[in-house]
Amino acid sequence: MQTQHGGSQMKIKILAVSASIIILLSLGGCGFAEHNTAPKETITERPSVRVTIPEGSTVYQTANILEEKGVCASSAFIAAVNSPPEGNSFAASIANAGERPYLLEGYVFPDTYDFYVGESAVSALGRFLDNMESKLTDADYARAEKLGYSMDEILTIASIIQEESGFAAQDAKVSSVLHNRLNSSSFSHLQFNVTFEYLDNSVEPYITGGRAKYNDLYNTYVRTGLPAGPICNPGSSAIAAALYPADTDYYYFVTDKDRNYYYAATYAEHIANCKKAGVSTG
Repeated sequence: MQTQHGGSQMKIKILAVSASIIILLSLGGCGFAEHNTAPKETITERPSVRVTIPEGSTVYQTANILEEKGVCASSAFIAAVNSPPEGNSFAASIANAGERPYLLEGYVFPDTYDFYVGESAVSALGRFLDNMESKLTDADYARAEKLGYSMDEILTIASIIQEESGFAAQDAKVSSVLHNRLNSSSFSHLQFNVTFEYLDNSVEPYITGGRAKYNDLYNTYVRTGLPAGPICNPGSSAIAAALYPADTDYYYFVTDKDRNYYYAATYAEHIANCKKAGVSTG
């Protein structure tokens, strides 16, 4: 009887020890899981930066902003703009790619973005293009076709409006001047200063000899009709104005130092407006 009683005590002790081991292993497993998971979460976190690209920024200016913010190298972004992923619908719609210093100028939609620090230039460009794609509706494409323009031409018109105006309240009137000139046989040249200023400010600094190379393609004092492509990346207001210009008989406008706008239907009226604005016509 004593032997059997001792055996029972031994079994109880063994069971108690086994239970303790199981508890310890279970607790040890929880501790190990917590210790192993935390570093993984820390490692996968990537620093990000919020970047605002102003309306009217060019590809060259946008590339410099991205580099300053630590997103990607300026040269890498420009290279991505000129060599977008195969099958990109915007690039595919451009018929004169060889005439442009920056292939997707006009499509890098100006907005506020959250980028990863050190993000690839291709990925960064993709964010801009996805945003632009979401902004252009089927109705916009239908309206462009009704006006007799491709969307690429509408963005070119919008880019000039953006640079000449920059104020939403004036966009539609500035657009009317541009459209009226395009539709008139009296104006073979649009003569917008911003088209050759684009060459001076955003082409020549990056492309040596770019001013001379692209002058006949972009300078609307020597080129008939629209420039070869957009001269900046326009915002929503300028794009809407390009699609829906105000109904006017204006062919001229001038601004004074306080950014007041003076519109005219005739050259004589324009000369008078220039005097009001304190602008020389010589």
